[in-house]
Amino acid sequence: MYKVLIVDDEPMIREGLRTLIPWTSYGFEIIDSASNGKEALEKYRNHHFDLIIADIRMPEMSGITLIETIREHDKDINFIILSGHADFEYARKAISARVVGYLLKPVDEDELVEYLEKLKKKLDQQHTLDELKMSNQTVLKNNFILTLLHGENVDQKAVEDELIAWQLDSKEYQIILFKFLSANNMDIDEVKQLLAHSFEPDRGALFSNDSGIGMILKDIPKTQESYQYLLETIKKIVHIYDPVISISEVVTSIEDLSEAFRQANQLLEHHFFFEERGFLNKDSKPIIPPQDVRMERADVYEAILDSYAEKLYFAIDIASQMGIEERLIEIAQLLVNERSTEDQIKRYYFRILSSVLNKCSAVKPEIQSVLSEVSESMVEIYKQTNLSQLMNYIQKLLMKIMSSLEYGDQHDQMKRLEDFILRNYHKHLKLEMLAEIFNYNSAYLGKLFKNHTGEYFNTYLDKVRIENAKKLLNQGLKVYQVAEQVGFTNVDYFHNKFKKYVGSSPTTYRKKVK
Repeated sequence: MYKVLIVDDEPMIREGLRTLIPWTSYGFEIIDSASNGKEALEKYRNHHFDLIIADIRMPEMSGITLIETIREHDKDINFIILSGHADFEYARKAISARVVGYLLKPVDEDELVEYLEKLKKKLDQQHTLDELKMSNQTVLKNNFILTLLHGENVDQKAVEDELIAWQLDSKEYQIILFKFLSANNMDIDEVKQLLAHSFEPDRGALFSNDSGIGMILKDIPKTQESYQYLLETIKKIVHIYDPVISISEVVTSIEDLSEAFRQANQLLEHHFFFEERGFLNKDSKPIIPPQDVRMERADVYEAILDSYAEKLYFAIDIASQMGIEERLIEIAQLLVNERSTEDQIKRYYFRILSSVLNKCSAVKPEIQSVLSEVSESMVEIYKQTNLSQLMNYIQKLLMKIMSSLEYGDQHDQMKRLEDFILRNYHKHLKLEMLAEIFNYNSAYLGKLFKNHTGEYFNTYLDKVRIENAKKLLNQGLKVYQVAEQVGFTNVDYFHNKFKKYVGSSPTTYRKKVK
């Protein structure tokens, strides 16, 4: 819709024009109105209007003065003049060829519609030309950036001139690449527009490549606080689309951009092996670091992988949760050591889990319905976005099988739950999640757990975490490191919990121990 401002000192005229015709049917929308030229000028400075309909005679500032003042800065805005009969010829001569049309009061509906139809056609044509021009400029800039990133041989002087033309000249650069795990093409276009609006041209430039979108940052902030704020601003814009973001090292010459792009691209391609969903960089730690040990024979490697189906089945059979966890990690380590791709890792886990289901089905037909549910859920293996999620998801499926089997009375079940917490206190544990694994209603499981331990689930978990925190503090770790390692994502929350159960702050406790 094209935006309209109505300017007239008579309220009835302003309201009459607003209701005279269905404006939106002709592609226009009345955004605001003003009672004189001075007020209209103020509103023009604060908003964008495509059309101003102004009376020729008004207090404070006349319509002609308003037009002349705006024309000094804006040659493209459109005007329609309103006038009484006595002023009509004066208005026509005073501003000939500078307005879209002249309307004599009272305004004739058909005449106004005729002016609007002609103006809309003109504005539509101009809008199309502007979009085409902008699109061509975007393509040219994108091609120039890709030329730099791919390290193609180009004339140095021509590059310097284009850097200045695209406002990309700088002493420092950094490449950021984006991959969106839950976004369609329309979402990506929207994200690109938002990023461009926030960062171009002052902070850098957006570009598109085969794998998605990226950004060249320029004039990197010198302070860590400013730099962190910049990165947080980027994350806020893109976070709803589940992004994976990689970032290169800072480079000081345009010739090094291709290496920076290679770094960021390699990190993005291997995002499955990292836990972070912030910014992957050269210091990012893989979920399972590869060891310099590889199988010389493919058949031995395949046999070892197949043997893990038997090991996982035994872990289920003896109700060993730790056994399941350890075997899944061993499988992952083996696959990572062999430099397996994301797709290969998922296929191997799928194959091993299928074999476990077959073994359970043959020996334990009484849980066939559960096995069928697990089998149907296995397709989700291919939707997991990193190695940690993949292992957790498969563990959840195996635990579902294990919880469907009979392992003794409630006391034994609660003892297994207690052992599970002692081993996994540092993880994001929720009673609801454990209830699902142990096949209990969460409220009922909480009641059983309190009867068994004398503590509510969350209280028990907090105490386990605090006891382990005390051990880590005794080892000399920093408070924020301890909080993270025992499962508290918020340091202030960890402080409060520690003081509640120990009677002093973590720092004071460590000093007392020393």
